[in-house]
Amino acid sequence: MSLASSVEEEFGRVKARVDGLIARFDLAWKNLRNQLEPKELQAILDLVQRAHDQAQYTIAHGDLPPGQPPVPWELAHGMSVLHLGTAQPLPQSVDQLATQVLKDGSLLGCRKWELLDLKWSEALVAWIENLRDHATFGTTPALLQIPDEVLLDLAGDWGTGYFEPQSAAQRVADLITADQPHVTIHLGDVYYAGTDSDERNNLASWPMGSKASFSLNSNHEMYSGAHGYFDEIQTLFPDQQNTSYFALFNTHWLIIGLDSAYASDEMQLYMDGNLNAVQEQWLSDLMASHGQGRKIILLSHHQGLDITGKTPTALYGQVCKALGNRVPDYWYWGHLHNGIFYAPKTDPQGMGVMNGRCVGHGAIPYGDASELDGAPGVLWSETQRAGDANYPLRVFNGYARVRLLGAQITEQFVNEKGGVPWPKLKPKA
Repeated sequence: MSLASSVEEEFGRVKARVDGLIARFDLAWKNLRNQLEPKELQAILDLVQRAHDQAQYTIAHGDLPPGQPPVPWELAHGMSVLHLGTAQPLPQSVDQLATQVLKDGSLLGCRKWELLDLKWSEALVAWIENLRDHATFGTTPALLQIPDEVLLDLAGDWGTGYFEPQSAAQRVADLITADQPHVTIHLGDVYYAGTDSDERNNLASWPMGSKASFSLNSNHEMYSGAHGYFDEIQTLFPDQQNTSYFALFNTHWLIIGLDSAYASDEMQLYMDGNLNAVQEQWLSDLMASHGQGRKIILLSHHQGLDITGKTPTALYGQVCKALGNRVPDYWYWGHLHNGIFYAPKTDPQGMGVMNGRCVGHGAIPYGDASELDGAPGVLWSETQRAGDANYPLRVFNGYARVRLLGAQITEQFVNEKGGVPWPKLKPKA
């Protein structure tokens, strides 16, 4: 079969799926009209319109509109594909738009997983369907003792499934399996919308740790109201006790996994991390019982710093307060589809020094983020091209390998080919 025929068939399958989404959207929108005030419904329509306008501007100018908060790209096709208003359709195929790399590393194009992939409309419809229907939040978090010498492997935004032979997700999973880690942790995002089938199919091959494995809640899981997420962690991640947050400890370390998505702003599609009162109290109690004399490793889907490492997020402030006015010693997050190793950051309020790490490059294709070039808060980011004929601008996907040896910690960023680009080896004298 020729490449052109293959592309045409894939486009046909996508169109058929989108046609089904339209019927689902019509029903969900009708149901939502009975639950929301007119101004809330209008706010949703305005948000979808802004997403369409943002996409048009970015296609024309190569960057987001200045002076405006970004709108989640999952909404970009909403106006045209779901027949809202009379908007002109955005590009929907590779022939209509050549892929370009935005300054944050996102790939603006129409290939699978790029910003204008038609299938992101699944997230829009799932969001509408579940806007007022969320799974029950668990309140029995695991507290697990681990050895003083332990290997943890972390990957974020890995849940693409094995969408092609020898995909990046599969290569990353195979490498983690070869490490034989004690604990593995997925930092969240199962695509497209965290549905039951997404969670079941895309997480089924997650590499399990010999002691335990965990998976965090995220914005994509919340698009389906976290129903799929909570259903599947019962089977796939029994260590979590059907709860989306947890803690591990040994003599020297306290490792805390948070659900930064459940209480996030639904009208912003859960894009910014937030904690509910239950977790804040749990964090305070945990610090009182297990925080004394231990270093803190924090894990979340959403980031504690902006992409350049300069500005703390609102989530950062929440976490530090709940930790007893203390910053975590190390914080690993996903959400941003990049691999970034930040310089130590001294808290301006004197609460300590934090070492931030972005491990959101588990599987989603992304490019070299130009806004990280020369950023003083960034010690390293992944910039090496992957040599992928399907995504010529793509850089390597990968994961983080974290080893605790008593009170010491060693960290490595590992790419999908097994290379260790960070820390860089010192040249021999």
